[in-house]
Amino acid sequence: MDSEDIMHQSFLKTHSKIVLALDLEIQDSQILVEKSLSILDDVKEYICGVKVNRQLLLLLGLPVLRGIVRRAHEYSLPVIMDAKLNDVGHTNAFMTRAFLEAGFDGVIASPVPGWEGGMDSVFDLARENGKAVILLVYMSNPGAAHFYSMIVDEDGRRPIFEYFAELAVQWKAQGVVVGATRPSIISRVRSLIGPAIAIYSPGVGTQGGDAREAINAGATYLIVGRTICSSPKPAEAARSLCEIIR
Repeated sequence: MDSEDIMHQSFLKTHSKIVLALDLEIQDSQILVEKSLSILDDVKEYICGVKVNRQLLLLLGLPVLRGIVRRAHEYSLPVIMDAKLNDVGHTNAFMTRAFLEAGFDGVIASPVPGWEGGMDSVFDLARENGKAVILLVYMSNPGAAHFYSMIVDEDGRRPIFEYFAELAVQWKAQGVVVGATRPSIISRVRSLIGPAIAIYSPGVGTQGGDAREAINAGATYLIVGRTICSSPKPAEAARSLCEIIR
């Protein structure tokens, strides 16, 4: 069973399409751990998974981060490492192996290095361990259009994000990332990848993305961080988002 299967099972349990982005920016490591676990405990009923970015990884390191992964697993919540893997094959393999051994159920990777000597090692390791690879197709920040909408000549002139979406199908990724700030791009990617591959959409709330519009456009799950984590009542913020998109 791969991460997407686990995510779907979690969705069936919690009836939530929200993946908590536990990307807190706290410099004190002890406070960071306590705050992360507290938020996770509070919102566990209103999320279907957890995403961890490099903020926690850099300050805590993998040994401490394992504890947060274990806590999520105690609640039957899959955990994604948002490493945006984007290097040569042997380096990607080293990082992927470390993340999977730490308990992560999937990794987010960039298609930019290509397959041979780039992403092949990531997908091979994930498949060997029954884990997922989620491919970055279009980011949520305002400047993303300068690159992801760039016109390329691979098999005809088209935006590069369309090529990335087709690579996700070709490489058999379990999911793709497309920013919730661009519903029209979500719709286009959905038309290219079909119904079987999950679309994870970050950027709801703080970055201006609309939860309902993203889901209606074809997003499977919403990746939500600051809107929940910065709220004085994280559980209420998560519950309100659930009600909006149910």
